Amino acid sequence: MTRSGPAGAGCGHSGTDRLDSIVVSVFDCQTTGATPERGDLLELAWAVLTPGGEGPVPVHDFLVALPDGRRVPEKISRLTGINDGMLTGAIDPDELAELVGPVIENSIPVAHFSSFEERWLERLLSRVPGGCCSVNLLCTREIARRLLPGVPRKGIRALSGYFGHTLGECRRAGEHVLATVSIWRSLLGILETRGIITLGGLLSLLEEPVPKMEGGFVYRLSRETRLSLPASPGVYRFLSASGDLLYAGKATSLRRRVNSYFTRRKGAERTLELVTQIHDMEYDECATPLEAALLEFEIIDGSAPVYNVALRDRGAAVRFLSGELDRPSAEADEDHPRGPVLSGSPALLLPALRASIADGIPPAPADIGLDCSPPAPGALEEGFEAFAASLSPKGFPTAQDLLTAGSGLWESMKGEEGEPDAGGDDGGAEDGAGTLREPRREVMSADDVRKHMERLLAFGVRDLLRGSWYILLGWSGLVWRPGTGGRSRSLRFDCGFVRGAAWLEEGGLEECIAPALNEVPSRLERMRRMGGSSYRRIRVLDGEVRRLAAGGSLEGILIPGGRMMDLIGIRHLYTRL
Repeated sequence: MTRSGPAGAGCGHSGTDRLDSIVVSVFDCQTTGATPERGDLLELAWAVLTPGGEGPVPVHDFLVALPDGRRVPEKISRLTGINDGMLTGAIDPDELAELVGPVIENSIPVAHFSSFEERWLERLLSRVPGGCCSVNLLCTREIARRLLPGVPRKGIRALSGYFGHTLGECRRAGEHVLATVSIWRSLLGILETRGIITLGGLLSLLEEPVPKMEGGFVYRLSRETRLSLPASPGVYRFLSASGDLLYAGKATSLRRRVNSYFTRRKGAERTLELVTQIHDMEYDECATPLEAALLEFEIIDGSAPVYNVALRDRGAAVRFLSGELDRPSAEADEDHPRGPVLSGSPALLLPALRASIADGIPPAPADIGLDCSPPAPGALEEGFEAFAASLSPKGFPTAQDLLTAGSGLWESMKGEEGEPDAGGDDGGAEDGAGTLREPRREVMSADDVRKHMERLLAFGVRDLLRGSWYILLGWSGLVWRPGTGGRSRSLRFDCGFVRGAAWLEEGGLEECIAPALNEVPSRLERMRRMGGSSYRRIRVLDGEVRRLAAGGSLEGILIPGGRMMDLIGIRHLYTRL
């Protein structure tokens, strides 16, 4: 039914056939594991390219029914966007095999990373009586390795972007087929310029060793564009061939920062994948690096470029707590004056912890983030009792007792593994939950449980303290000396947005920015204006202010209420946050 043998052999084609005269089928599959022995076929797509066709091609795309009792792993669902609910009505593998067999039988099959697709197609076609024992596909990646040794990366996303086809963020088989079609067609043009026009010539090329790269990497973005950039602070935007935003970043020197991406022979895989796809760029100059950082946030928050991670919106909302730390709320009001915190913050576990202390009954593990590491028998009760006794040996702890204890615990824990960086919460954990990751254990001892509750309290109180600071900082006036000259710079903020900026001559700081702060809304109104985006914006501002304070260039912050905080006071504040 289906052929075996060298890639490109069979289906009536010979080595003398021209590449532009053969029928090609392009395949891609998404799976739940690396091999058929460790997973299942989840999605299969293909397209058939007939001679002379240059336009859009129809793609046959099928979600595949999983064996009974199998589910889509959470990690695979995040990568592909495919969940269990989408598999209702998915095609049965036996039926799919009957469709795929004739396609391979009557064409030259191609895939971008053919060894992966081969093993899954072989497993699929083995379901058909008399099916093949092996499937051989032409590999566009291996062709590219021989034709384009200087291109930094040759994965499907990098190479399709290099040729002008931008992939979506989710890994879907149909989109990958279209990307592979784009790569195949582009490679045919390069093969023709090399005088390789027949199937036999292509197969001979694939038998040759991969050539070594001579010189540096080859990029689509011109060297002249990079070298013409100014040396001033600003934000740069890397663009695909179609103008899609791939990545936005801030820079103290645009020229130095941008060129740093293109002068390395080695680098992180994700960075090399990115630079392979950059065809053009745009930039905005800013007066200072701080203003560049704020502009960078707005661009990422509004566009969600695929290669930006830390500042992207992950849907976290803000929450507030009652004065007694016993009730959370999605809205700020007089009964919920504490916060804001993000919706994944450990501060939101404090009401359950406090209720358990009041009742004298240990909380359920899931209520305090212990659902992944179950306590040993009796450990939850013993660890909880030790934790509660340490808070208030004489009775039920008040909200102030919890805040005081949490502040002390946070002070002692700063610098431990897992502590967020100076910019605020863990940059990779936008919902704040990353600060409470516990090492995976088979079971937790009583001491482990006690320490976990202490961390919950410490990080929860830390988030509450930072939220209170953000309510002030987001509506403040800031003065610092950037180091770009003798003058100071002032910014006035409203919900973290810059509402006024000026270069200052020598003079009183209060006189420079105080008049503009006379109409700052009340604390409750400021809390009501805080959403997930504004919280993250002010968190970026907070990170920049921390750096200014650490470097000694911060001159003062005028906060709502008219209080001027000098450098010493701000540094003291940050020892608590």
